[in-house]
Amino acid sequence: MTDLADLQSKPTQDVPPSYQTIAPYAPPDSYPPTAPPADSGQLKGVPPGLEYLTQINYLTVKEKFKTSQGWGRSFEILNSNGQRVFQADESVRCCGPLYDVKILDNGGNGVMDLTENCACACTREMKVCDISGEILAFVTLHWNNMVTHLSVKNSAQNVVLMIIGPGFRTNIFGNVSFEVKSHDEQHVVGMIKNENEQFVVSFPLDLEVTIKAALLGSCLYLDSLIYKKRSQLERRARHARH
Repeated sequence: MTDLADLQSKPTQDVPPSYQTIAPYAPPDSYPPTAPPADSGQLKGVPPGLEYLTQINYLTVKEKFKTSQGWGRSFEILNSNGQRVFQADESVRCCGPLYDVKILDNGGNGVMDLTENCACACTREMKVCDISGEILAFVTLHWNNMVTHLSVKNSAQNVVLMIIGPGFRTNIFGNVSFEVKSHDEQHVVGMIKNENEQFVVSFPLDLEVTIKAALLGSCLYLDSLIYKKRSQLERRARHARH
């Protein structure tokens, strides 16, 4: 994997979709983000370790490995140049959280935590926290057999964005796309795609950093939900054959 510091910055070629004006969504492939400087420093109002998110509108989440017993998975989070910008490590513990992921920078320092402590019959909710434990956002999964429906909320529990896609019963295997929409569902402002066993998430360049972090968390959360559902269906299929 190429080090971030080894690559030169690339100029922005086109203007990405603006969240402030909620312009129609456009694929971000034509405007690759610049490589982060060697020492970016902390920006005012940006949680420590997440400064690089201010520069980008596109990330790829790729599974690195999983333990043979299924007790944890690890992911690389790449920018559009294929540079690793973060690593995500999922931990599965007996009597621990239902979902527990720590996101690290390239130096191995924690920058963000994703946790889900309980689930009820109608909704599931994941917390997105910075490394100090301060809540940045929430991601709520609403149960629906026909569609996948997640609400992305800010720290005050106000819905900021919606994520809408096909239901887990109809599209678990193969490639699948989820639209990131404005809170009133009138505008598509981004996309989360499961392509070739990896996830790609795109969002407006000027979106608030904490909400970009929440969308990254949503991407990992969707991967976990789909992975578990696939595993469940595969187990059922094996049992049916025996």
